[in-house]
Amino acid sequence: MARRHRGPAIDLGCGSGRLFGALLAGGASRIVGIDGSPSLLERADARIEADGGLRAARAAGRIELAHGDVRQLRRGDRFALAILAGVLAHLDGPEDALRALVCATALLAKDGVLVVDTLGPGGLPARDMPLSVDWERSNGGRRFVRRSRLERREAPEGLRVSYATLTDVVQADGTIARLPASYRLWYPSPAALAALAAEAELAVESVFGSHDLDPIDEDSERCIVVARLTTADPGEG
Repeated sequence: MARRHRGPAIDLGCGSGRLFGALLAGGASRIVGIDGSPSLLERADARIEADGGLRAARAAGRIELAHGDVRQLRRGDRFALAILAGVLAHLDGPEDALRALVCATALLAKDGVLVVDTLGPGGLPARDMPLSVDWERSNGGRRFVRRSRLERREAPEGLRVSYATLTDVVQADGTIARLPASYRLWYPSPAALAALAAEAELAVESVFGSHDLDPIDEDSERCIVVARLTTADPGEG
């Protein structure tokens, strides 16, 4: 995508910066990474420092990291490529997703494209999962055991998932630390995602079912939407 859409790229919800290397290799003239998590931005910073190419690009002013909410982001610059990869699932449904899409629309250059990457129909959990051990390993004399529970709720706008984990860290002396975590996830259907894109004044150009750009079907692990502006004046209003 960076090769197809030459120019600056913005990674919305960049996390640890896992896409930066590919964007740079694809020819992005500048990369901006936005994330709402300071700890993930620290990991992105560490990734840049550990990679000679990324480090040199940042020294040349070609990589910028910034803290921000993708649902409220405002910038004066425009981008040939905007990316929302693995982000929509962590927003609280279609209203938040629309806000993120509207913000992304305002960031696009006239001929720019937005790429939205989320789970496809074949990658979604097919059933609820009771609390059970799903991961276990040992490291440095400690044993880690994770138990997970998953509950699904199908809705017209997609699949809502409640996901909870309990991770036990067992020290060599038998002491146990229990670390709970819980998440609410939302996975829009391809049709719902296309409707939200239209509401954000984006025209869907392509929909793919994999990172190899295969056609999407019911078995596709990914749902990747490529959209363009429908208005002549990006960012107007």
